[in-house]
Amino acid sequence: MSDAVNRLNLDPTSVGGVSPERRRAILRQAVDEMIGVTFYAPMLGMARNNALKGEIGHGGRGEEIFAAQLDMELARRVGQAGRNSLSEAVYSRLVKRV
Repeated sequence: MSDAVNRLNLDPTSVGGVSPERRRAILRQAVDEMIGVTFYAPMLGMARNNALKGEIGHGGRGEEIFAAQLDMELARRVGQAGRNSLSEAVYSRLVKRV
């Protein structure tokens, strides 16, 4: 993930020296990440907390924290990999303001 997305601020004063193409690219990355975290992360969390857990491989709180971080990273990557009508709608609505 680029530092620009992690520190995303699309306020016109903060991206004044950035080209319009670069602003759109930053916005696209942010929208894709937001869709992934908002929609895919809960699904991954539900799948991880299913009733089919076995006795092997459950390391307590440390494993839970790692699993939550892994789910977030997977959700971000899925959001970036798969463009769908929802992400396109959010992007087209926001790109008019950038």
